[in-house]
Amino acid sequence: MNRKIRILGTMLGGMLIVASLAVPIALAQKQLKSQKNFRVVTDGTFYRSGQMTLLGIKRMVHDHGFKTVVTLRDSYVAGEPSPDLEEETWCRAQEIQYLRLTPMAWEPIHQGDEPPVAANIRKYLGVLNKPESYPILVHCFAGIHRTGAYTALYRMEKEGWPLNRAIDEMRLLGYDRIDEEKDILGFLKAYKPGSLSLKAPMP
Repeated sequence: MNRKIRILGTMLGGMLIVASLAVPIALAQKQLKSQKNFRVVTDGTFYRSGQMTLLGIKRMVHDHGFKTVVTLRDSYVAGEPSPDLEEETWCRAQEIQYLRLTPMAWEPIHQGDEPPVAANIRKYLGVLNKPESYPILVHCFAGIHRTGAYTALYRMEKEGWPLNRAIDEMRLLGYDRIDEEKDILGFLKAYKPGSLSLKAPMP
């Protein structure tokens, strides 16, 4: 009898341990989803992430006081609502500046022309150059590729980082195929901080 009690006690203890581990794991997974790839770039100034849930963005606004949100997402179908419309609606209701930069090509259509994305970069620089824009959050869907490129531009433009250091940070934070994406890499290599002459070479 005592042996059975000990066995049952051991099993019950094991179940309690599993249950106690499952709760924090579930909470961590929920937080990871709600605050997708959220990272502090420069504390109090610039932040980056993937597409957070509405609850996640509310929490981050509460914690960090964003005055501007830059989204690099848009609808893939003309006339359809953007995938982060709920976020935009909430931010505007809170009087948070909301800038949508529709994804555009990073390489010129014709030799010698500016790449289409240059129009976005000018709008982006317009935000970065205004002190009242900060703190700023920049995000795309995953918070790795487009967000990584725009963060690199911020690093070079506002913090004086050299290109190689900005590219290394992109790789470190998950953009492991940047060397294969010649359009974005070419644009960043051609980019000169402080200049509005934004031209990238044809690959």
